[in-house]
Amino acid sequence: MPRPARGREPVGPGTALVGLPGIGPARARALADAGLATVLDLLLELPARHEDRARFARVADLVAGGPPLTLFGTITAARLVRTRRRGFSIYEATLEDESGSVGLVFYSQPWLARWLTPGARAFVHGRAVEKRQLVLESPHVEAEPEEPGDAALSVGRVVPIYRPQPGLPPRLRRRLVARALEEAAPKLPDRLRPRDADGLGLPSLLDALREAHFPGSAGGPGDPSLFRDRSSRHLRRLAFEELLELQVALARRRRERAARPAPRIEADSATRRSLAAMLPFPLTAAQKQAIREIGADLRSGHPMARLLQGDVGSGKTIVAVLSAVLAARRGFQTAFMAPTTILAEQHAETVHRLLAGTGVTAALLTARVTGRPRAALLEALAEGEIGLLVGTHALLEKPVAFRRLGLVVVDEQHRFGVAQRAALPARASARHEHPHVLVLSATPIPRSLALALHGDLDVSTLDEKPPGRTPVVTSVLDEDGREEAYRRLAADVGAGGRAYVVVPLVEESETIEARSVASWTEEVARRLPGRRVGALHGKMRAEARETAMRRFAAGEIDVLVATTVVEVGIDVPEASFLLVENAERFGLAQLHQLRGRVGRGSRASTCILLSGSGASPDALARLTVLARTDDGFAVAEEDLRRRGPGEALGTRQSGLPDLRIADPLADGDLLGEAKELAVRLAADGATAPFEERLILRSSERS
Repeated sequence: MPRPARGREPVGPGTALVGLPGIGPARARALADAGLATVLDLLLELPARHEDRARFARVADLVAGGPPLTLFGTITAARLVRTRRRGFSIYEATLEDESGSVGLVFYSQPWLARWLTPGARAFVHGRAVEKRQLVLESPHVEAEPEEPGDAALSVGRVVPIYRPQPGLPPRLRRRLVARALEEAAPKLPDRLRPRDADGLGLPSLLDALREAHFPGSAGGPGDPSLFRDRSSRHLRRLAFEELLELQVALARRRRERAARPAPRIEADSATRRSLAAMLPFPLTAAQKQAIREIGADLRSGHPMARLLQGDVGSGKTIVAVLSAVLAARRGFQTAFMAPTTILAEQHAETVHRLLAGTGVTAALLTARVTGRPRAALLEALAEGEIGLLVGTHALLEKPVAFRRLGLVVVDEQHRFGVAQRAALPARASARHEHPHVLVLSATPIPRSLALALHGDLDVSTLDEKPPGRTPVVTSVLDEDGREEAYRRLAADVGAGGRAYVVVPLVEESETIEARSVASWTEEVARRLPGRRVGALHGKMRAEARETAMRRFAAGEIDVLVATTVVEVGIDVPEASFLLVENAERFGLAQLHQLRGRVGRGSRASTCILLSGSGASPDALARLTVLARTDDGFAVAEEDLRRRGPGEALGTRQSGLPDLRIADPLADGDLLGEAKELAVRLAADGATAPFEERLILRSSERS
């Protein structure tokens, strides 16, 4: 049943939007799907930007393609044009002032016919375009009637511009927000203690919300640039409170984990010597430091929860295997979980090579292991005869039972859902000993962002590459450089190398102008006569994908045309050339991961990023970052700066709430302050106000 309209009945933070003036059931459902269900949601979704509409211009000041201007005049003509397209209409009007007249065009806004009629006085804000004559055209134009109340929210001041929402016109949005600020915002608790707020120079929560939506309304300077560069103290108050909620939640996680018992796994001098003897090469200083940090966790008696992050080829697997051997020497088993069969098999090969002669038994469990071999493996695992089990999601199936699971290693952890990552430790905790957990990530991120996304984990970083990795020379070429790119590729393959050609699409698209595996495999074969060219993409059956990769690794294929399915692939030391078509369609961090497919052997290696004809100057400038550096941390930071942490890292898989307001990169200083205050609040027993979520978008998905 639809809720009755509430009219001027006071609203609170928890009031549902449905029933408020202008919000019917259908519109409310669409808004709820977009994350706006309550008045509090409305208050906490801040404007995407602000526009300064404090100064008025004349029609004569309009210039096609110029900046948006605010006009005031009289409507001299208006008409609603119906179209054959269902639900689509055009409303045309003419605005006149003392300097001239201009046409107005609004798409799918038939309600304007109620007031934007000849003789009406109206405020109009928009950017002019040339269409036979100068017009202000939707979606870059807004109109407001000359009447008290609403117009004051949209003209003559700095105006909030929100991200578009289905069926929620900007004028209605501003009216609802203004009401929420007047009636609901004062009911929100100001949870920061006065001494903490004063020490940080932060305003009240109410003033922060008022200024964030309507700069200047709570005594602020009304300067939009303060919000653009995130220097506004009002915005910082909201960001800080959100980060403080996050840090309190993470601290609670740490306390809960520390209260659980875990196996004490400690290496004696003989074990340390045997571990060192396993390695055919010396460890880097970063690897040794990570091993020391992991060793301290393993002998603490509390469950380790550590993120081991490092660039492509930094040696994370070696560190994980050494930890597993130590666990095995103390009678504990290790589960090593990888996201794909081919990666699990690659890890298994590495493990078997490293464990030769150590007395530790390793096994591989994937969906391919069936029948009697599977039954025998599961029996040996349950008896404790297998010290290290490498596998895919198959490790999570209920028939899989460890006798004494002491360590869980999760590779490429962001590729698993939160529930999947927690399944193995939760199953083992029923035996009263919670296993240690080590998660690996080849997507390096700055320390400030690691603190936000993985604040409940300790972080070890491998920032050195082991000896033997050759530098990859990276070039950025545009469409005119294609012939040169393929000449260089042909020369490399002719000299005994192997090459990847990565394209964005599996099949041709009518709407996206980009290369596809389906058509480009033939084109590459035409360009490289006599060379063996194969194809690899995600729509192939798993067996066909793995066959293609194995043939490439064995040298039966010279050039592999593929999508980003090769981003996490088998180690092919002979692969020395990577050419990425339509490189502008990939993220920087993803391109860096792809670049890690080459340079794994002794051959000099090359990466060419080839942009399409439609690439913008900004896209080309972005690609030059990869030509300047092979430092994964520098690349990741630039990617995060350009795309934002949510999109670049996929925080939906992080197990943490979504940040609505804070930006872990831009607000890095606030992160440290929030963590420090969370510690002080915990010491004072004063975390309760922040245990209850106010700003963070959702509860922890863990």
